[in-house]
Amino acid sequence: MDDAAYDRWLSDLDARRVLLAELTHADGIEYVATNPYASLPSDSDPNRIYDDCLQSAVDISTRIDGLIGFGEVSLIDDGSITSWVNNKWQGHPITLFLGGPDWPRDDFRQLAIGVNGGVIDASRGTLTFAMNDQSTALEEPIDTGQLPDEAGPVPLALGSVFNAPAYLLTASPYEFKASFLACTALTPKDNGNPVAHTDNLSNGSFELSNALVGTLTVDIEEQHNTPQLIAEWVAAQYGITVSSIAMPAYTVGLYYNSEVTGKQILDELCNGMGAYWYLDSLGQLVMQQHTAPGAADVTLVSDEILQDQIQLSSTEQPWKSLTLRLRRNYSVLSTVAGAVSASQSARLSREWNEVRGTQAATGYPLAQTVIRDTCIQLQVDAQTERDRLLALRAVRRDRYTLDAFLPPVTVGQNLVVIHPRLEGKKGRIISVSRSPTRGATNIEVWV
Repeated sequence: MDDAAYDRWLSDLDARRVLLAELTHADGIEYVATNPYASLPSDSDPNRIYDDCLQSAVDISTRIDGLIGFGEVSLIDDGSITSWVNNKWQGHPITLFLGGPDWPRDDFRQLAIGVNGGVIDASRGTLTFAMNDQSTALEEPIDTGQLPDEAGPVPLALGSVFNAPAYLLTASPYEFKASFLACTALTPKDNGNPVAHTDNLSNGSFELSNALVGTLTVDIEEQHNTPQLIAEWVAAQYGITVSSIAMPAYTVGLYYNSEVTGKQILDELCNGMGAYWYLDSLGQLVMQQHTAPGAADVTLVSDEILQDQIQLSSTEQPWKSLTLRLRRNYSVLSTVAGAVSASQSARLSREWNEVRGTQAATGYPLAQTVIRDTCIQLQVDAQTERDRLLALRAVRRDRYTLDAFLPPVTVGQNLVVIHPRLEGKKGRIISVSRSPTRGATNIEVWV
């Protein structure tokens, strides 16, 4: 079965479905399903029998705030699987596949992969596991190594970084560490004044020819200098596959001289650019910007919405003012060398540059004044993003939640709802929650 045929089958809400679950533990894999099922002799895994003890309600939720949720994986225990409680489940994968009851196993598609959180209920007749998403792995710190003399983690610079600290590696030669990663350019400065040096770019370090007078800082250029390149680098550190990244090619930079996680980097990358990231149900990275609802990917009519299951959940006031902070100074100086120009001296003495914009918000006395920190480095990029965000927030935005009979939809798709409450307004789907074996889907729409 090709992908187009599978998508048509998914869109048929009356089609019979079977959910297969492969539950890995320390000593093997257990195979269960919502209905009796066995693979065919011609399948790549022939004659595999799945025990029909899997209860049908396995809910999968995806949200633009990065939180993906799986419902509990509950098994019916007639006594034949009671001993499973003793297996070592926690931390091992749970993989779900969806297909039809009379399909070859090879035609099933992987629906989701999560991490087994262990047994949470083993009462009479039931064995239930927690199923967690894989984003918890991104909360593990990135190992950059340690500086000499227990001075802390080796700093991590990504992209274009302005005026960061540098750390002594050796006294002879007089070498300093700027970044864990190789760099494309380093400009060390003494009280803001560039000094003679010898680069060791592949090591992210440099040697000084003379003793320091004041505070040593360094401008760093590292190759991962766009949102996409940084996101891809983070994904690679954790062995995560990238599904899609739709971000502008702004010049950006981030710097850390303490312990940092992949989640922290991705969060800071999105901040100030009206963007979000999440791991989808297959554990793949998605990152994109909020945009105004556009041409409909899906049209929903009143008859497809469950009775009384559409409601306004929140409203968001327009923005009357937006200030974006850019090109952070990572080591603000209190003393600047006299050889430095007045404008550059002023820049070295403050943390941020800023671009600000205003717009009318007639009729909205509570219109918002917003200030956002960004990792953007160039003023032209910050101005572009400021104008984009102001246009996006020039009107009131509402959030609606509804339950409806829908073919599979994904976060980020555009939706038109033909219903008296919404009067055909366009919206963008910002969360989806559904069970693969039920037709009804809960969604949240931003209009």
